Amino acid sequence: MTSLTDGLTAEQVQFFKDNGYVGPFDLYEPDEAQKIWSKAMIEMALSKNKPHNSTVINYDRHLDCDTLSEHISRPEIVNKLRSLLGEDIICWKSNIFQKQPGDAGTGWHQVEKYIVGETTTAATPSLSFAYDRDDDAVLQDVSVWTAFSPARRENGCLRFIRGSQKRWFYDETKRLTKSPERKTDFFGYDYSELQLDPDWDPEKEDVVEMEMGPGQFVLFVEKCVHGSLPNVSDQTRLGYASRYVIPQTKVYEHVDRLVEFGDEIALDYHGCVLVSGEDRYGYNRIYTENLNGFPFKRVAADA
Repeated sequence: MTSLTDGLTAEQVQFFKDNGYVGPFDLYEPDEAQKIWSKAMIEMALSKNKPHNSTVINYDRHLDCDTLSEHISRPEIVNKLRSLLGEDIICWKSNIFQKQPGDAGTGWHQVEKYIVGETTTAATPSLSFAYDRDDDAVLQDVSVWTAFSPARRENGCLRFIRGSQKRWFYDETKRLTKSPERKTDFFGYDYSELQLDPDWDPEKEDVVEMEMGPGQFVLFVEKCVHGSLPNVSDQTRLGYASRYVIPQTKVYEHVDRLVEFGDEIALDYHGCVLVSGEDRYGYNRIYTENLNGFPFKRVAADA
């Protein structure tokens, strides 16, 4: 009998390699998930040590919100990540994704080094892979997207194109053009501008709509083409993505600020969190506690 804190089975690992995602998995009970998010919202509102003051770029609130600091190191998440990334894992970034009623869907996109956006220096990657890697043997990064509300088709669930991580459909080195008048995509961006083949129709591919209940999460590699549906309901969709790499990865090596979504933030606050194993490389600043002094937890191998 399996438990919630078990790693992935061999079949699930193979499914991830074939399709680019795996899940959903249970983490919190539905009522618990919504209470946890309410608690996190209060903590973030009252925080005196915010990593930045942007209300548009919702990055890295695990660094000042104790509830989210605990969330990123949950054994239910970390043990499944170990099945894909190995024992040594750092959390390098997190995002809040809130889709209000009437909000548009997020267009199809894929990334690997997180270059897309209004970067201050063209084609400067957020992630640099400081190791020789075989795409089938070493994953570049894994995102964990947790639903803190219902995430159904009608209120904007995630979508994946099955198996699309095996080739490039988009050019992540190309800069996006922001149009405040554009209402059909994410913060005024049209990700189709990045398509390598402008005539390619992603809707004709093997599309999977990832419906989840509150408290469930899915793991995926960012190179798997993904997006979300529009919210045509009267219910807000709340999601939280925590992102993980192995310590051999250099994070923001030549990037000191991000300019995205019509706003910008300095990265002097930034640090990574070791959620499993050891960092034997020293490429990145590692926080052992968040900006409030709350200690981060490292999941033991037998957890």
